[in-house]
Amino acid sequence: MNVKKLSPFPASLTDPGRPPLGDEIPGAVRHLVEKNMTAIPAPAIPARVASLACTTMLAVVLTGASVDAAARPGQDIATQQHSMSLHELKETIDGMIARLADTERSNGFEAAQYLLALVHCPRRYDLQDGPVIERPLRVIWKTRHTNGFWGANEKDFQRDTAWIYQALHDLDAEQFASDLAKIKASFRTHFGLKGQKLEAALQPFDPATYLEPDRKGAVPKLLATVAAYRRMKQPALEKPHLAYAPFQQRALDWLLSQQKNGIWRVPGPDGKLLPDPGTTALCLAALASKPKAKRSEHENDVLDKGVKFLLSVQGEDGSFSSFLPNYMTCAAVMALSRAKLPGTEKAMKKAQRFLLFLQNVEGRGYRRSNRDYGSLGYGDDRRGDLSNTQFAIDALRVTGVQPENEAIQKALVFLRRVQNLPGKESWEGTRTTEDGRKVRVRSGDDGGAAYYPGNSPAGYDETSDGTQIARSYGSMTYALLKCYVLAGLPKDDPRLKAALNWCFSNFTLDENPGSKPGSDEKVKYQGLFYYYVTLARALALADVDKVNGHDWRKELRAKLDAMQKPNGSWVNDRNGRWWEDNAILCTAYALLALSE
Repeated sequence: MNVKKLSPFPASLTDPGRPPLGDEIPGAVRHLVEKNMTAIPAPAIPARVASLACTTMLAVVLTGASVDAAARPGQDIATQQHSMSLHELKETIDGMIARLADTERSNGFEAAQYLLALVHCPRRYDLQDGPVIERPLRVIWKTRHTNGFWGANEKDFQRDTAWIYQALHDLDAEQFASDLAKIKASFRTHFGLKGQKLEAALQPFDPATYLEPDRKGAVPKLLATVAAYRRMKQPALEKPHLAYAPFQQRALDWLLSQQKNGIWRVPGPDGKLLPDPGTTALCLAALASKPKAKRSEHENDVLDKGVKFLLSVQGEDGSFSSFLPNYMTCAAVMALSRAKLPGTEKAMKKAQRFLLFLQNVEGRGYRRSNRDYGSLGYGDDRRGDLSNTQFAIDALRVTGVQPENEAIQKALVFLRRVQNLPGKESWEGTRTTEDGRKVRVRSGDDGGAAYYPGNSPAGYDETSDGTQIARSYGSMTYALLKCYVLAGLPKDDPRLKAALNWCFSNFTLDENPGSKPGSDEKVKYQGLFYYYVTLARALALADVDKVNGHDWRKELRAKLDAMQKPNGSWVNDRNGRWWEDNAILCTAYALLALSE
């Protein structure tokens, strides 16, 4: 095989006589690398890694954990890691990185695996971390063949190059956009891959499924340990989805029958159907919830076109609509993150900035003493609520905002106030009744959540002194639980425990629980499908498989199967409030709930 004839890249990029740090490295990266090449021939252990090395060694003594996470006799690596706490895994990873930091990688494949471990580890290393990132990058650029591939021989080209593609992509897709595009083009040309098969081939590392290293050595063990950490950090990833059932496919087929070119439409003021980014985003997220390997060519085509539509309507400020901009933007982030198509990272970062701008904090004139401090509302008004806030927290976390970020920490202030739990930061104030009266309101003590502090569509309980308590109800309490998990609260935190206890005490799939006894019968069914999707997301994130002995996934599947219309859709026949008289919305909600 004549390697030179395969080259898909310009000669200026593949000349073997060029210095190893050539023009193909983005300028900002090349500057970082070249600046340190002569000054640091063998980079010292980064300060923030070295400072933890002694702590890690101490943890090894106390816990018996191996610094390189080597499996004990008769125990595979995944099993050993599962027995470790999140903190122990983090310290083990720090120790492994510290030991590997000044070791030269032998080839591009190993350098790519090491780079992916750095990018996905608890500390999320990036280009700004200097030598720790630059060293594996140097190996990658040095070992590229003149044909643009990597690998010790021809049979390794696809495997090694795919790992390097993902390493560069996950490190900084925007910075390496040119290199990534060339690699992708070469895969189309030389391996005949396209569409979803191409995308799958270029993503060999998935923390949800990477359990055992396929090669011996410290770097594959490090990567397996990082994957274990990620699964423990987001427990829902560890749960294998139940098989995609025929009734789900019927629902998806019906949903796809309602779109054209990847766009779903809703009636405008004059009754004319208009493209709707929010509805489209929810439907695309529902479509993307079907396992990639099981999607048809038509389904993938709809997903591709729908994502392009969403990207085309995003504004310069990062929003996806001027109508209900918070909801619309969060729905778009959900769709883009689940579709996992190339070219969406920049759009999600823009959306993140917009959502941070919307938060009711100091930059928008709020003080901590204000009731809505830390919350988000619809976006076209200033009043925050738990529904909007929970969508925003989910979107912020998906786009990379970590629990320790001030946006999440400030949101916790609002979350505590909307919870019916006495103590620090609980809410006391007033509300205006429908007949214009001012009444005192305060937090209750059942651990659940209302819509916003002092306000609940489920009704109010009145105390002996006339003070009212906004009733906790299902959809908002599961929203609260979900937010607490995403905010990184430990399972023994009193706030999270109280919310979880409410969910266990009031578990049902027959209604959205919490409405005041004696209320109109319809109140029990308001937001029922919203309740299903929020319940499923919250319990999956909280790593709860059974509630009071109930396998909620199995029972939810049976419930939705029984409620499905003959045409495959769902609609809330008992209460159409909050747009649940719309079959498209309810069907998207149901499919999203089933995906958890």
